[in-house]
Amino acid sequence: MSKKESTVRLEKRERRRAENRRQSLVWNLIVLGGLGLFLAIVAGYTIANLRPGPLPGEQVIPDDGDGHLTVGVALPAFRHDPPSSGTHYPQAADWGLATTPVLPSTYLHNLSIGGVVFLYRCTTPCPDLENELKDLYTSTPADPQTGQKKVLITQYDKPLPSLIVALAWDHELDMVAFNKATMLTWYKRFLNQGPEPSR
Repeated sequence: MSKKESTVRLEKRERRRAENRRQSLVWNLIVLGGLGLFLAIVAGYTIANLRPGPLPGEQVIPDDGDGHLTVGVALPAFRHDPPSSGTHYPQAADWGLATTPVLPSTYLHNLSIGGVVFLYRCTTPCPDLENELKDLYTSTPADPQTGQKKVLITQYDKPLPSLIVALAWDHELDMVAFNKATMLTWYKRFLNQGPEPSR
């Protein structure tokens, strides 16, 4: 074989190798792009399903503002009862089942920092309902940002439109009976959705 033929063969071999490298690179980019797209779709679907959509009967209540007043200063009247927004004191109530009724002037801060409130009213002692509400709180998952179960459960000192009223900032759901699944969904839907930073 002449030197010229040998050189031609080497050039052809190098061209084939270069072409194979280009094809391999194209296929790698196609596979990686497809995998990236698939992961983005899965992530989007997962995120969309972590926060449930509106629940049947959910009401959007007009916003009454989110200002703070010094404790002891009289609050302006609320336009909606029970209120789910409005001027309030800057101290939240402890999360969990309250032993005495928590006033809107306080529980609104719980809502504003991204918690939910479940109001109930018993005209006679209701230990069965209160045990169910305690179990609800125990079953509530902690907020991954703060490690707290951001649920406040309290009796309301005025008549309610239903046995239990679920509140989140600017939202209300009237419940004729205790429903743990619905209440946990309400919590997931509105966790950390208040107008103030979560804490």
